[in-house]
Amino acid sequence: MTMAEIKDTVTIVGFLIAAVSLALTAFNTRVTVKTNRARFWLDLRDRFGKHDEVHRRLRPGGLWASGQGPDTPDEWAGVEAYMGLFEHCEVMLEQGLIDEATFREIYEYRLKNIVANETIRREKLQRLAPGWRRFLALLSRMEIEVKA
Repeated sequence: MTMAEIKDTVTIVGFLIAAVSLALTAFNTRVTVKTNRARFWLDLRDRFGKHDEVHRRLRPGGLWASGQGPDTPDEWAGVEAYMGLFEHCEVMLEQGLIDEATFREIYEYRLKNIVANETIRREKLQRLAPGWRRFLALLSRMEIEVKA
């Protein structure tokens, strides 16, 4: 083997090693992205879990589903924190950090439960609507109408 042939062989082997390395890096990056996305959704679920009391009261059959709503400062604070979390979700959707289809599938019904409550709808989404701009944007994105 001549020196030129050795150089060519080493170049080809180096190229193959680089190609395999790039392919493995791409595969690993894809797996990492999927894992991080799954971890994020679970973290978001934990965040929503902190608002479970409000969520349960708003569910069909819940304490606030029959026309009642929050009436103490503590209850309103819980509702506002819950709605505020949804506003953060709208920001993440706007920035493409979370995908809309998955969000819709998992959380749309919760938004509908909020809007279905007359007390919250009247106080937060009508009377104080300017303060809930991002929440209202999320409702619009989810095609949920706020009826008067």
